[in-house]
Amino acid sequence: MKELLTIDIKYDEYHIIFPRIIMGILILLVVLMLIKALIKRLKDGSLTQFKFKFFEENFDKLKLFGTIGLIVVYVFFLEIIGFIASSIVFMFLLTILLKGNFQRKTIVISVINSVTTSILVWFFFGYLFDITLP
Repeated sequence: MKELLTIDIKYDEYHIIFPRIIMGILILLVVLMLIKALIKRLKDGSLTQFKFKFFEENFDKLKLFGTIGLIVVYVFFLEIIGFIASSIVFMFLLTILLKGNFQRKTIVISVINSVTTSILVWFFFGYLFDITLP
């Protein structure tokens, strides 16, 4: 019975487990979304009528391209200034960009959120999971 509850994994293959679990969850969610959309189309009787739209009309281009740009800059700065500093700056700027206003309350909440979340993620991965971050 004990053998059923144990898994033998080589140390150099530990980093492969988590991405595979996430990929499996994402595939499952995509399949569920497709099934839900198919059921909705069957109920509406519009199974053969399909018009593909990637973007909604009048979507916020600044938020979309700003987010893409911030992600690219974040990945670039991970090696240069490290995980904690780049994550704090990235989360702060992303929150301000997506929130859309520069009021004092938004800035304070964004700073608190970005600092605490980045430090907690660093702590959990570094000390509890023993995974080093850049």
